[in-house]
Amino acid sequence: MRKRLGEILIGQGAITDEQLRAALAAQQTRSQLIGQVLISQGATDERTIHRALALQARLPFVDLEGKTPPSRLTELLNAGSAWELEAIPVAEKNGTTIVAVSDPEKAVVVDTLGFLLDGPVSLAICPPASLRAALERVYGPPDVGPDVGDDADRGDHEEAPVVRLVNRMFEEAVGMRASDIHIEPFSNAVQVRYRVDGGLQLAAEHPIDLHSALISHIKVSAGLDIAEKRKPQDGRIEHRAGGRELDVRVSVLPTNHGESVVMRLLDREANLISLEALGMSKSALDWFKEIIDRPNGIFLVTGPTGSGKTTTLYAALQTLNRADRKILTVEDPVEYRIKGINQVQVQPRIGLDFARVLKAFLRQAPNVVLVGEIRDRETAEVAIQASLTGHLVFSTVHTNDAPSAATRLLDMGVPPFLVATSLQGVLAQRLVRKLCVDCKVEEAATPLEIRLLKLPADAKLYHPRGCNSCSRSGYRGRLGAFEWLGMTEDMRESLFQSADGATFVAAAKKSNSWKSLDHDVREKVLEGTTTVQEMLRVTSMSATEPDLETAATEVVAAPPTSETTT
Repeated sequence: MRKRLGEILIGQGAITDEQLRAALAAQQTRSQLIGQVLISQGATDERTIHRALALQARLPFVDLEGKTPPSRLTELLNAGSAWELEAIPVAEKNGTTIVAVSDPEKAVVVDTLGFLLDGPVSLAICPPASLRAALERVYGPPDVGPDVGDDADRGDHEEAPVVRLVNRMFEEAVGMRASDIHIEPFSNAVQVRYRVDGGLQLAAEHPIDLHSALISHIKVSAGLDIAEKRKPQDGRIEHRAGGRELDVRVSVLPTNHGESVVMRLLDREANLISLEALGMSKSALDWFKEIIDRPNGIFLVTGPTGSGKTTTLYAALQTLNRADRKILTVEDPVEYRIKGINQVQVQPRIGLDFARVLKAFLRQAPNVVLVGEIRDRETAEVAIQASLTGHLVFSTVHTNDAPSAATRLLDMGVPPFLVATSLQGVLAQRLVRKLCVDCKVEEAATPLEIRLLKLPADAKLYHPRGCNSCSRSGYRGRLGAFEWLGMTEDMRESLFQSADGATFVAAAKKSNSWKSLDHDVREKVLEGTTTVQEMLRVTSMSATEPDLETAATEVVAAPPTSETTT
């Protein structure tokens, strides 16, 4: 059984029983380790405590005060990694590199150090002050490096292998226009996949031995706890790759084979696009511009996660962003920063949620307000009240179609008259892959396409073929497919008269102000922008189309046309 630190110190004669009892009593009111309390009370010193910690952990003790380890060892670790891990190679014994650290719990970084030093590693305990002094003597101050002039010549040659690997991942992902990087451990390999145009593509497989070092580096870069491997963690990295400044959102999830990481790559500049670039038809764009030009009311964008809702709303805000307008946003998280707009990120841990920030917004006299998402009744009611008091409010909800957005507010408990009075319009959207302009080919429409789109027998459509530009997929890039719903008097009346969502949907179907998603995607297929396969992927099965379910099966089972490569 491992001895307690106090017992070891008493056994060494370093402290007395009375000093230990006093430290234990003081520890009850402090968030400090017993060793730190003993030092603060003057019972002993840092060197004695860490000598006892080394004995407790059964690790060797080394004091680097006034000493500099051999350069042949310290050169094995670059400055960034040394300061990042707070570790320094000090000796070599029987082919094993001995690395000094100040915390016995640093055993979790042994795998990382083993990878960085390309060989077996064991730890030694060193007092923190003398360790930091040695690090500064060898590598220079944190984030600077030893001799800047010398390091400038060496450049990337001394960059740790795991750092080079992660940097290469970012470069490749940006080059492939990926939105996410997935790092997934399995029994005998680490799999790296990139999400490109909504689909995952295998990028590389690495030995499973690399997993610990790779995840540790990413977690340190994201400000996460590398010792915590049992709980999910979320963090953020700012990284430059491919000439772009990336805001990387990191999600770490424990799995049966180790921690899986997903990194979402947010390019602040690339995703700030204009309304015209969203992919709306002329009629939808005219309607959208008319809606967002209104002085007040609430406008909702709906769709599943990753369907481009935030991009659409940012495009609207950019259009409205003028010197004579004050625009405020509350988001979770703030994905892209827009000059001239005040943006707030929610902080649930301190009670700064959507509703609370929105209430504060109203005292700031804004013209336009963006609420990242309406998740509950309180947020919905505050947003609606804002829209009724002279503010134009944008927000998102998660529903399958446009009419369901209104009924979702009713389900949250918002009074029907408030929804009917404030709601100006709803835009539902999905993302479809665009045919590659370099290789798409116009061919005779298949019998399936003729039947689905109700085309003449001799109709022609564009099909995917596959080339180097699109990685042989036949598709390159995505654009929005939209369903839009404008509020009519009959629809408002149906909400006034009944809280039944079905009544409202029936009224919407009778009106001419609801343009379906199916209609929009069909137009894009006929224009040669996308394909029937994409149409079937993002639209629902229609009861009025008896062949649709069969068609979906045929599309999935059908072999590629011409030279299409999957």
